[in-house]
Amino acid sequence: MKFYFAMSIKRLLRAPTSIIFDIVFPVLILLFAVASVAGSSRGSTAMINYFISTTLAKGMIPMACISFPIYVARQIENGSITRLNYFGVKTRWLMLADLLAQIICACIGVAIAMIIGWLCFKLKCPGAGYFFAYILQLFYALVTLMVWGQVVGVLIRNTKGMVLIGIIETFFLLFCASGSAIFEIFPKGVQTMAKCFPISWVSWKMPSIWLGHSYWVPDFLWISAIWLGAGIFILWFMSLAGNPFIRAVQKQKIQNSMERKNRTASKAGAAK
Repeated sequence: MKFYFAMSIKRLLRAPTSIIFDIVFPVLILLFAVASVAGSSRGSTAMINYFISTTLAKGMIPMACISFPIYVARQIENGSITRLNYFGVKTRWLMLADLLAQIICACIGVAIAMIIGWLCFKLKCPGAGYFFAYILQLFYALVTLMVWGQVVGVLIRNTKGMVLIGIIETFFLLFCASGSAIFEIFPKGVQTMAKCFPISWVSWKMPSIWLGHSYWVPDFLWISAIWLGAGIFILWFMSLAGNPFIRAVQKQKIQNSMERKNRTASKAGAAK
């Protein structure tokens, strides 16, 4: 597994879109958000503490909807998976390593954004219990997003198509991550639709954790569990048969088998 993870990290760092969306973009979103409120505060609490969840949610969306799916689709489209399988790389472990590498890079981007907010913009950390609960649930949301990013990338398998679909997904989820505004302005039908996506709960209810009002968001936990379970099941099923990765492996095995048979036949003919 260490070999697969190291290989995934090296390939990920060679992709400029991954660096931009995983590390740079969350920081840019934070800077734009801070600039929009011009350092205002509510009482003794800086406004950044109220919208940090919305900012981080909007920073995570392009990672899962654009960066990671395009990365996965490009591997399939350019045949790199086929070449890696030719050298004995196992598809399941490669998929898992890619997912872990993306999650780690995304965590680094989120952590940098939070550190900058703490050092420069009066972001105030809650108590240890609230902070741990907040980070745990934020990581839960990030993993759910990344799993579905990989699912979409494997399904689309085309870079140009993935760009278009990724942009549509990004704008839709950015709308869902608009915080409490979506649940105050839009009709009930839109509110119900938004509540079906975990990212909406990150920006809507998780600020109460950061502000020290509650430890958990129960609705977010079970909705995320459904999405995460479904995504993992789809990836597991696709890793068994019928997906581009496995088809590439099977194609290569058939070619290798035919080459061995031809070599054996040639040797037998030469011996005669």
